[in-house]
Amino acid sequence: YLLQVETGDLGDVYKIRVSCDDVPGFEGWLLKSFHLEELHTKQELNFDCNCWLSLNKEDKELVKEFPAVSEDQKTLPVHKYVVSVHIGDHWGAETFANVYITLCGRKGDTGMRKLHTSLAKGRKFQRNKVDSFLVEAVSLGQLQKVVIGHDGEGFGAGMYLKMVTVKESQDSDKEWVFPWWNWLDTHLGLCETVCEIVTV
Repeated sequence: YLLQVETGDLGDVYKIRVSCDDVPGFEGWLLKSFHLEELHTKQELNFDCNCWLSLNKEDKELVKEFPAVSEDQKTLPVHKYVVSVHIGDHWGAETFANVYITLCGRKGDTGMRKLHTSLAKGRKFQRNKVDSFLVEAVSLGQLQKVVIGHDGEGFGAGMYLKMVTVKESQDSDKEWVFPWWNWLDTHLGLCETVCEIVTV
């Protein structure tokens, strides 16, 4: 497909983020590559993709990031960040709502990601449980904050969040800690369902 999009000055483009909507009956999209050309300067950027955007194939994600490949700048690595959500041991701490997170670092952010598939067994986001998720993104550099929240769906959707911890990969020893120790609820704590947490 060939599309023309008008934007302001984007600066140095080092990655793109592609996403699909989760609509009934959608089986996925096999994305081979992206090619961008700035019409005035004729600068070209290529993005090698070769992956599915699908909840049923490969790593079951509808959002993907790809680093720019060009002769003028270094290609950044892609990491599978391990995001662990620690739920508290309070009555009603669990939630059945959809939970979303954005990781923010010195080199940008991931955009809002739905936490689909936990690496831990059993139902997600239950009382006194830790669920870990893989969030793939072009390197963010040093992490600075996370934004996490839920959509309020379901009965008793509020949850008690102790903290979020993030590793750059499953093999990494470095871990960023984002403590909250409060409710994400419309009636408890700060009466908010979304919070912004800086690392300690």
